[in-house]
Amino acid sequence: MYKKLHLRLTILFTGMSAAILVIMSLSYLYMSEKDLKDNYFLSFQSKINDFTATLEQQNTLSWDWLKKTAARQNFTLTFYDNETPLSYNQLMLSKTELELTSEVIDYAMEVILPELENGSTYSAAHKEFFWDSKENGHFYASVLKIRKNAGTLTGIILLSLESYTNQITRQRMRFLLLNIIGIGVLFFVSYFFTGKLLTPVIEARQKQNAFIAAASHELRTPIAVICSAASAAKAANGPKQERFFHIIEKESLMLSTLTDDLLLLNRADSGRLILNIESVELDTLLLNCYESFEPLVREHKQTLQVLLPKGTIPCCRCDKERICQVLSILISNAVSYGKSGGYIKLELSYSQSVFWITVEDNGIGIADKDKPYIFDRFYRVDESRSEKEHFGLGLCIAKEIIETHGGSINLADNPEGGTRFFLLLKAV
Repeated sequence: MYKKLHLRLTILFTGMSAAILVIMSLSYLYMSEKDLKDNYFLSFQSKINDFTATLEQQNTLSWDWLKKTAARQNFTLTFYDNETPLSYNQLMLSKTELELTSEVIDYAMEVILPELENGSTYSAAHKEFFWDSKENGHFYASVLKIRKNAGTLTGIILLSLESYTNQITRQRMRFLLLNIIGIGVLFFVSYFFTGKLLTPVIEARQKQNAFIAAASHELRTPIAVICSAASAAKAANGPKQERFFHIIEKESLMLSTLTDDLLLLNRADSGRLILNIESVELDTLLLNCYESFEPLVREHKQTLQVLLPKGTIPCCRCDKERICQVLSILISNAVSYGKSGGYIKLELSYSQSVFWITVEDNGIGIADKDKPYIFDRFYRVDESRSEKEHFGLGLCIAKEIIETHGGSINLADNPEGGTRFFLLLKAV
């Protein structure tokens, strides 16, 4: 599914980028070709002006000069003296050129020359235009008429646009090649970045699938025990039946706890974990936790200590119940994974508008290979897998609660063995 989505996103991004690239290229080509065409035509007009001025100054028409000018300027020249073709035309022009000039003179006699003859005071006049010959290609053409004494000299000047057309074609081919290369590069870049874009989605989906699988596994065990105990209770009586009811009650409580934990994590994931923020005296809160857990710690032959600041510290804006829940998780883990005769220490400190709560034990500790995953959901180290009352959600829940408060939770090894958890909470 993700491979298809990856490919579709790549094609989408490549298509959008390619469309922008092509539109920009076409826009540039249009402006570039328009400027080139205008410059080419202005250059042709300038050459015709110079040619007409030089021609107007001459008393006799030199064929040698016409030949050199035609070769230098790449012109095709045809002249008529009082509408009679000069012999120069037949001697210097090819059959194709004669046919081409014949097409142009027919058009000029009908359209251009009447316009030039409208002014009666001119000595020389000319007009340039574009000429498209179906058989011979594209040209810039000029019709000029020079009046001297009683005679009139009419000229047809043609400039082939083959070099201009070739230049445009080469430019278009270069842009086509660059666009093809650009689109190819865009495809690979889009493929790379859409892959990066999808990575968090894929990882989130994998975590969700793992979470669902782990949750299903954890739910299956108490449900199976409840069903088995309920079935056995039907056939039992007296003390045996009471024992089965006790098993059902115990597993139901565990199932309820697991369900509550899953709902809390779901609310945290969706941003719906609501905190009841109030001013809380953290030293009092730690003492209350001490009183609640001291009997349990003593039952496990461990000691529970509380270290509080000597001076007065400000109140902390937090959710009292949630912070108690975090401390309960950490103390419960310390009790479960501690050792007989060991200790659990709660310490509170305050510095620069930051509260630090440390929960320390000298139990079995956490292996380095487990530390990167200790806050993952349903993750349990090898030593705790047999502890049925732990689902591997406690530290994950603690992390979600603290981070929702805008704080952080970290851990480190205790030099005396065991683990230290550090909770950071801001004063305001």
